[in-house]
Amino acid sequence: MLFEVGGYLDTVTDVYENIRCIIVYSNYSPCNEAYHCCVSKIYNFLLRYPEITLCIYFSKLYHTEDRFPTSVWNREALRSLSSLWPQVTLQRLPGGAWHYLLCNFVYGFPGSTLYHPTPPSRTLADGQN
Repeated sequence: MLFEVGGYLDTVTDVYENIRCIIVYSNYSPCNEAYHCCVSKIYNFLLRYPEITLCIYFSKLYHTEDRFPTSVWNREALRSLSSLWPQVTLQRLPGGAWHYLLCNFVYGFPGSTLYHPTPPSRTLADGQN
């Protein structure tokens, strides 16, 4: 919905012509599976608005593990999208950030029910990413 032709971001960029950077926070990384085609839609959006940079923060990779039949396709689509740096940045949310976003920007999520401590291995991996 965000990146489709005539979708939300098309409307916003038409109304506010001086937008130069869009930051997206998502639970999952974009994929390019047949029913979603998010990466393809992002590419098309960036072709329409080459002056805009896009920063995508996500908490989990979507269907990139070998057990999913689409994993190779999704990994390749993410590599392709990340090759557009510096116009596009893909980054995993650092530990604790998702909790903060949910508690402060999503209506009806009490902070105490969402607390999940970040394991040290995840914190180390986030730093390397």
